[in-house]
Amino acid sequence: MKKILLTIAIIFAVLLVAAAAVPYLFKDQIVAKVKSVINQKLNAKVDFKAFDLTLIRSFPKMGIRLNNLSVVGVDSFAYDTLANIKQLQLDLNLMSVIKGETYEINSVNLQEPTILAKVLKSGKANWDIMKPDSAAKPTDTASSSFKAALEKYAIENGNITYDDASLNFYLKAENLNHTGKGNFTQDIFTLATLSDIEKLTVKYGGIPYLNGVILDADLPIEMDMKQMKFTFGENKIKLNELLLSAVGYLAMPNANDMVMDLKFDAQQSDLKNFLSLIPAIYAANFKDMQAMGKFGVDGVVKGTYNETSIPTFNLNLAIKDGKIKYPSLPSAINNIQVKANVANPDGVLDHTVVNIPAFHLEFGQAPLDGRLLVKNPMSDPFIDMALKGNLDLKQLTTIFPLKDMTIAGNLQADVQAAGRKSSVDKGRYQDFKASGQMQASNFVYAGKNVPMPVNIPSAKMTFSPKNITLSNLTAKLGKSDFQASGSVNNYLNYVFKKNQLLEGTFNLSSNYIDVNELMGPKVVEESKTKAEVPLTVIEVPANINFNMALKANKVTYDKYDISNARGALQVKDRTVYFKNLGLDMVGGTVRMNGSYATTNPKRPKVAIDFGMEKVDIQQAFNAFNTVKLLTPIAQYAKGTFSTNLKFNSDLDDKMMPIYSSLNAEGLANIIQAVVDGFEPVNKLANTLGVSELKKVEVNDLKTKFSVEDGRLKVAPFNIKVKGIAMNVQGSNGIDQTMDYDLVLNVPRAMLGTKANDVANSALASLNSKLGTNVSVGETIKINADLLGTFLKPSIKLKYGAGEGSAGNAAKAAVTQVVEEKKAELEAKAKEKVDTLKKKAVEKATEEIGNKLKGLFNKKKKDTL
Repeated sequence: MKKILLTIAIIFAVLLVAAAAVPYLFKDQIVAKVKSVINQKLNAKVDFKAFDLTLIRSFPKMGIRLNNLSVVGVDSFAYDTLANIKQLQLDLNLMSVIKGETYEINSVNLQEPTILAKVLKSGKANWDIMKPDSAAKPTDTASSSFKAALEKYAIENGNITYDDASLNFYLKAENLNHTGKGNFTQDIFTLATLSDIEKLTVKYGGIPYLNGVILDADLPIEMDMKQMKFTFGENKIKLNELLLSAVGYLAMPNANDMVMDLKFDAQQSDLKNFLSLIPAIYAANFKDMQAMGKFGVDGVVKGTYNETSIPTFNLNLAIKDGKIKYPSLPSAINNIQVKANVANPDGVLDHTVVNIPAFHLEFGQAPLDGRLLVKNPMSDPFIDMALKGNLDLKQLTTIFPLKDMTIAGNLQADVQAAGRKSSVDKGRYQDFKASGQMQASNFVYAGKNVPMPVNIPSAKMTFSPKNITLSNLTAKLGKSDFQASGSVNNYLNYVFKKNQLLEGTFNLSSNYIDVNELMGPKVVEESKTKAEVPLTVIEVPANINFNMALKANKVTYDKYDISNARGALQVKDRTVYFKNLGLDMVGGTVRMNGSYATTNPKRPKVAIDFGMEKVDIQQAFNAFNTVKLLTPIAQYAKGTFSTNLKFNSDLDDKMMPIYSSLNAEGLANIIQAVVDGFEPVNKLANTLGVSELKKVEVNDLKTKFSVEDGRLKVAPFNIKVKGIAMNVQGSNGIDQTMDYDLVLNVPRAMLGTKANDVANSALASLNSKLGTNVSVGETIKINADLLGTFLKPSIKLKYGAGEGSAGNAAKAAVTQVVEEKKAELEAKAKEKVDTLKKKAVEKATEEIGNKLKGLFNKKKKDTL
């Protein structure tokens, strides 16, 4: 017995060691085969982090495990990840591995795969990554290295997306678990599939037919691999609470056609099961909701699907004697009656007809009736619709659980439309019948999700084929009130055709508009009791051409208190144009023409031509950041000014100018101002020892200016400060640096006794020496450069004079004048000497001439 047990133990140990060793013996060979197949057969970037082989866990199969496998497309799909799989496991037939000729794959398991299957409008698919076949060489074995002999496949916790732009179809399955079992080695077998999806979304033509529903499906399929025909056996498909079944088959006889013959219906016909497909209802107290009435859905799909045709189909939906009520609320939606049919008789998509001949429901006792018919959706859509009802909005709160919300008012609707899109395209509005009106009264809406209550005492819209007329609109949003009237034109073209302008003309007036409140509440930071919220880019919509006449008695915007706002606005081409806009603000009047454009929403542009009349300097400094950055002297100035300015700039994402892009030019008129306490002016006064310069009074000063590359450039201008004449020109930047040239004519008396004594003594000495009589004059001309920054200015006097003490600077200035006078004295002395020399030469010439004249006269007499 001991020998038998020992023999069994030895055999078991050998088998265990073999099971552990076999994967390592064949690992290099299998890895080489895998990479060979990938490199030779796929036109994609494939990568995996780890490669494991196992026999023990998968015995009697050999397991291949790829961890963190990724497949990334190339060319048009270079930025799309086709697959990202946390773990891919293949179980192979052990004997096929040992023989080494082919490797039979018996099962495939994908753990946490994220797969994006994408089709472009051209029909090109990102999973078409197989390299084109070429003439195979006799020695090529890669194509036959692996053979599918599947018995089972599985997907665990997967996320699958199918996005087909050529069909305008989209499917997304989140947290998918799916298994399939069957013998794929046989030509005919049964594939048993089980699927559950946490969130399934299906869209077609932009319409979400399923939106985040739960799917649970048990679907056996009879597989005929030779005929490529797949027949659905007895099955159940559960969508949220709705249970469906489908019978029939789907076949792919060739590479281009898909033939189908399917019939489906709802096995349970309670209305509540159907309502579970509506996300808003299913998410809110669905279990407590009472729903009575019958629901029915059935349909057939039969025919061939390919690039030129679709199958015929017929879908019926009906709700009879429906009622919806929440137990905690007193009222209900009663008497729900709906019949709908979507059918295509011949496989031509344009022959599809959507027909809802009538629907009826009652909100409490208030009825709502309507109908809808759509034909020829592809070539020339025909629509015939009507809606009529009188809805008490407050009654909705007795029907639906509306959390943190208040709504009230009355909404009346009676609208009809019938006609073809071609009538609208050709402007034959008489052939498209659209009429009726919608009217709201005493509408009130408030809640946690709205920043302020909305109150509309009255509003009326009247419909015609050409336009929608808005009249009698009065509204109040928080503190703001509005009155409006106008019309919207071309709305049918806008609805039916792409890239059509929606045109409108409106008159808007208001007693008070609080823009800050309309833009939402302010955020209070922990370190501040009141925090400013930076503005964000307001994007102007496309395909809009609205003209608005505007009048508002008072407007609050950011820090601005504006009154008597008037003018016109045009919204067109993603741009708002301001036309003759007038605002009373910052103590004066602002006139504006210009534009604000969001053609590129990441970099808006503003271009404005505006004038400011008799504006208070202090208010302008506190209101406008640009004034703070470019003219900080305004902080120390009191008075009024006017300006005409042309301004353009790019804006950042907080609606602030990008100063490197800012360009402006204009004319400023300082009507009256007093500058006191400005450090650069104080520095100049202290340097020259002229205290009178510290307080500058300006009246009726006009100057041109421009803004380029973030610098304010000031053209030369003249001012006079208490007898001191000044000429100023230069620039300063948003970095607060200055570069100004100053020319001052200072009364000599202001420069101090010592400086004047030096000048008088020097000139007296020169006059005595040269015999001249030249005086210094009553004023001294001083050239100075104002440099540095506004907070740390520096003064540089010309001719070597620096920033020494007041006496030294004044003395240097006077000494320079004396030097200039010295040159003048020397010139006059030289002129005097030259004059004397000239007179001497003239006198000598005259005497010589007289003597010669006498001599010639004497000789003449002697001759005679």
